[in-house]
Amino acid sequence: MRAIIFLRLACLTLPFTLTACEKVEQRTTTISSSSDASGVVTQSSLSMTDYAMRAALGNNPNTAAYVTITNKGNTDDRLISAACECATTTTLHTMKMNGSTMEMAEAKNGFVIRSGDTLVFKPGGNHIMLENLTHRPVEGETVNVTLVFEKAGPVTLPMLVSNTPLAKAGTSGGMDHGDMKM
Repeated sequence: MRAIIFLRLACLTLPFTLTACEKVEQRTTTISSSSDASGVVTQSSLSMTDYAMRAALGNNPNTAAYVTITNKGNTDDRLISAACECATTTTLHTMKMNGSTMEMAEAKNGFVIRSGDTLVFKPGGNHIMLENLTHRPVEGETVNVTLVFEKAGPVTLPMLVSNTPLAKAGTSGGMDHGDMKM
C-alpha cells in the first residue's frame, strides 16, 4: 500500500508527469471510485486520465482545468457540472473557431459521454472554467476539482497545477486569445 501511495505521489508531483507516467490499466467498478498508482481515476464505468489545471497567470482572475473521460460502460452518462474551492464559479465550456475568431461558451446542459466514447477537455478546446479565483493555483501545487455526473455521481480529482498543462505538440501553447468572445 505504501509503495502505491509513494508511486502515485511521485507521479503527481514531478513536472509534466501527466504525459510521462506510464498508465496502468485499471478495472472499472460500479460500486465506488478508485485510483491507480499513475493517477487514473475510475468511477462506475468512467475512467478519468490526463487531468491537470493551468496555473493562474498574471492578474487573470480565471484559469482552466482539463481531463480526458472515457466511458467504458454499456450506458451513456452526462457530465453535468464541476466544482473547485479555488473559484467562486466553476463551469463547463465549449471552445470553437468561428472564422478566425475563437468563441467560448458555457455548456449549460453539460456533456454527454456515450458508451464507448471519450470526452477530451484540453487547452484550446472544451475545458472546465474556474472563474473569480479565491485561491490562485501555482505550478507544482495539487488542487481538487470535483466532477458531477448524472449517473456516476461526484468524482474528485487531485489536479496537478502547471504553467503548461498537458503540453504536447499541437496544443494552444502559443495561441493568441485576443479575439476570444466571452
